[in-house]
Amino acid sequence: MKVKAEFFADLRDKVGRPAMELEIAGKTVLDLIEEIDAITGGALIKNVLEGGRLKDLVKVLVNGRDVRGLRGLETELGEGDIVSFFPPVAGG
Repeated sequence: MKVKAEFFADLRDKVGRPAMELEIAGKTVLDLIEEIDAITGGALIKNVLEGGRLKDLVKVLVNGRDVRGLRGLETELGEGDIVSFFPPVAGG
């Protein structure tokens, strides 16, 4: 299935691009993260996961909905979904 992943703030630099469209073999957000990590040489997992779960201040949205309000990393993806990754951001 084909999905689009978007990266914001410093994740853009770490992943090396603002977005990517890719064909994934898996069905869940975790599957997508693992596939992106394989493509980017480990740039995503270490920045968004900790102990097998999302880091507290990281936001992952599927079509604008926070995965924490869905099924977390086990949220199933569908054809054409847009998954957005937001790292912790601070400012004033």
